[in-house]
Amino acid sequence: MRFTNLPVRLVVMAIGFALAMSSGALPAAADNPPSPEEYVAYVGGDARILPPGGLKLDGDTQLCGQRPTVLDPNLDDYGAAYPGFLIMNPKLLARVSTPVKKWIYAHECGHQFRGPDEETADCFAVQRGRRYGWLSEDGLNEVCGFIAPAKGDMMHLGGSHRCEYMRRCYSDPSVR
Repeated sequence: MRFTNLPVRLVVMAIGFALAMSSGALPAAADNPPSPEEYVAYVGGDARILPPGGLKLDGDTQLCGQRPTVLDPNLDDYGAAYPGFLIMNPKLLARVSTPVKKWIYAHECGHQFRGPDEETADCFAVQRGRRYGWLSEDGLNEVCGFIAPAKGDMMHLGGSHRCEYMRRCYSDPSVR
């Protein structure tokens, strides 16, 4: 197959997904992701499953449809997602402001509803925050400050590019 006809970003995402699935992080085929119970059994430790609506961030209940949230204090990032559930690292979340926490959760929720594209999940998160009233322009500035140092990788644009895109999504007049 010739890759010259495919967008470079799609090829990079496919390679990144293949590498992630082959890294041994969690034994699961792309078409058979783990259940929350399988994830918790695999990572062990203090990981635990919260039912939908069971996660509170600074006193506010977080919902992502009927998807549960796994709290994994050993996750190597603030949040992650598998189809059907979200994963949050409470130790890392404790270090950031409320708007950033809620944005991280909404970003991972965005993957549940919009798929694996990072910019789409970013846009979902800021539009959700604006729609539900928990993300102001000041809060968006905090999110941008949080991601600004991030360098791009196979799945993410650099922080400044992501911020620019999120600002456009946030100010989209069609979002109510």
